[in-house]
Amino acid sequence: MIKNDKDIKDIVKQAIDLHVHVGPEVMPRKYTLPQLVKSEAGKMAGVAIKSHFFPTTPFIKEIPSIQKNFKVVGSITLNNSVGGLNVEAIRATAALSKNPVIVWMPTTSAKNYLDKSEYEIRPEWVKGTSFKPRESKEVAGITITKNNKLTPDSQKVLDVVKEMDLILATGHVSWEEAKKLVIDASQKRIKRIILTHPIYQLIDMPVTVQRELATLGAMVEICYSMYSIDKIKLEKIVAQIKSVGPQYFIISSDVGQPASPSPSEALFEFAELLFKNGIKDGDLHQMLVINPRKLIS
Repeated sequence: MIKNDKDIKDIVKQAIDLHVHVGPEVMPRKYTLPQLVKSEAGKMAGVAIKSHFFPTTPFIKEIPSIQKNFKVVGSITLNNSVGGLNVEAIRATAALSKNPVIVWMPTTSAKNYLDKSEYEIRPEWVKGTSFKPRESKEVAGITITKNNKLTPDSQKVLDVVKEMDLILATGHVSWEEAKKLVIDASQKRIKRIILTHPIYQLIDMPVTVQRELATLGAMVEICYSMYSIDKIKLEKIVAQIKSVGPQYFIISSDVGQPASPSPSEALFEFAELLFKNGIKDGDLHQMLVINPRKLIS
């Protein structure tokens, strides 16, 4: 039972945050992996590290001792910089890890995202820096479906995710594409699936669809950044959780931007706000601790 801030901090200490951005990267980031571990070890149980441009398992391989007290999960994001829907890049990323890695479908290279964003890297992600992003019209967008069917390359991604028992995340593709992806992944009996922040304005997946896909085995991600950066009302996030059911959610921070707080600070603030707005302590523990561990175990 949560009685004060210490109780929330105790939950966060056990949390696995499956969405943290690190550098070095094309855009400025708050942390490199060693800096992140130094900051967060002891304040939470672990993170999955993400880059929009590079596989992150090599970062982990360089400092293997970090895994003793702080879990770090690697990933690859299937954007243009890794060749898009490139199964060989997935294999190489996974080969460097003893644990399942996250395979994010396209994010900043997704046609859905580029069609709805003026820039490849949105200005709010690099606020306070001198970074100059490319305009979206300069970037070739990636789609994962054609005529409401997954493309052959998308099917190959699912096949290697299934073969290597990896974690599939939907990225910034359209909600219609994500729906088809999850349905096909479920049919292939892929067990680890994350709906990447479907409440994000550039995705805006209906809650009814989120619920449908959750019953097929997908975990629905909610992120602190959706509240802090994208200004989605907390009431809408709470209604989303209650409508779909907290048993189907993971809470992530999606931080790493230069102006953002640390992951542990972000999760604490977000959990405190959710609790004050009607989310029970047991549900917070489920979304922060139990469900992320299920995905990576």
